[in-house]
Amino acid sequence: MCEVLFVPVIRRPLWLTFFDSRVSAGFPSPAEDHRGEKLDLNKLLLPHPDSTYLVRVMGDSMTGGESGIRDGALLAVDCQLQAQPDDVVIAVVEGQFTVKRLVKRKGDAWFLVPDNPTYPEIPINEPDLFDVWGVVTHVLTETRRSRTSAHVRVS
Repeated sequence: MCEVLFVPVIRRPLWLTFFDSRVSAGFPSPAEDHRGEKLDLNKLLLPHPDSTYLVRVMGDSMTGGESGIRDGALLAVDCQLQAQPDDVVIAVVEGQFTVKRLVKRKGDAWFLVPDNPTYPEIPINEPDLFDVWGVVTHVLTETRRSRTSAHVRVS
């Protein structure tokens, strides 16, 4: 089971240089001369700032799938979006927060499904004990194990 830790967000622009070119993940391609432009990371990750929050994931029930959510990842969650089938959502099940994929099966059967196949699916049998708190729109994970995330200023 993944737990969720809410993180406060600074909503000032955060300008980073963005190079609008694709980087090969296969064989290297010739370098092109591209001039970087400025991109506001907050605007990209938080298009609805008044209804978006960040959470830090604790646990590995979402590892191993297409979502790319690992233990310690920061998730941008938009509450303004209506959850659709196959969205990754922050849900409350019987008073507990979790991050899972919302899946609709035959008829009106709904499930919260982890990306990690070693964890069980959660059937939504009692809608009164279930609520979606937002749709995960972005996943931020560290690729260098420096543990800088413990020192990131978020308030």
